[in-house]
Amino acid sequence: MQDKISRWQGLIPEEDLAAYRKGAFGRRVGIGARPALLNIDTTFMFVDPAYDMCGREMPELIAAVTRVTDVFRRLGLPIYYSRRDDRSHPTYRGIWNLKLGNAAEFQYATDPRADQWPDAYGPRPSDRIILKNKPSAFFATPLESFLRYDGVDTVVVIGVSTSGCVRAAVTDAFSHNFRVIVVEEAVGDRSPAAHRANLFDMDMKFADVEPIDRVLAEVEMRFAPARAAE
Repeated sequence: MQDKISRWQGLIPEEDLAAYRKGAFGRRVGIGARPALLNIDTTFMFVDPAYDMCGREMPELIAAVTRVTDVFRRLGLPIYYSRRDDRSHPTYRGIWNLKLGNAAEFQYATDPRADQWPDAYGPRPSDRIILKNKPSAFFATPLESFLRYDGVDTVVVIGVSTSGCVRAAVTDAFSHNFRVIVVEEAVGDRSPAAHRANLFDMDMKFADVEPIDRVLAEVEMRFAPARAAE
């Protein structure tokens, strides 16, 4: 199997790759005994270009998110969704009021559709929804506690944006000693350059950034027999 650093050749300068090799970064952590899917912020606000916060159409991302969700749902594995909490009051928005020029506008603050999900992959009654007001789904939320209760040791991450809320959740999941898998085709960003840079850095430090086919093949192989037995 190609080592995790070499797969980035051609995208990352060789001198940078050499520095990561010197530091022995990039080992594969793998999927543990019980994975959960964490879908980060794939609401209309961030996947529908009608909203200013969505930079562009991402049909490939939506297809990949749907595919991963369908497999986890069929296998009965835990599925978590994160989305923004109430942003209607300036205090709820907090420092976003200073960083975002549209924080008080209808789309961002009060549009009821903005925080809903497309039907193709949206949550079902059995799923868990985490409300957050800052980038990480772990910050000031009960997510870690819920994952521990569910016996989860591996967080499989999909969603947007790679350089923002995905990166923040991956860092916090790693900090809480979860194994972290980022499904490469199922995360996206308004900036392709930021997307690539953050995928590489997460792959080296905090997670396994893996192709969707590899992730789903392992999940099917390991957890489909148990589901069939049930």
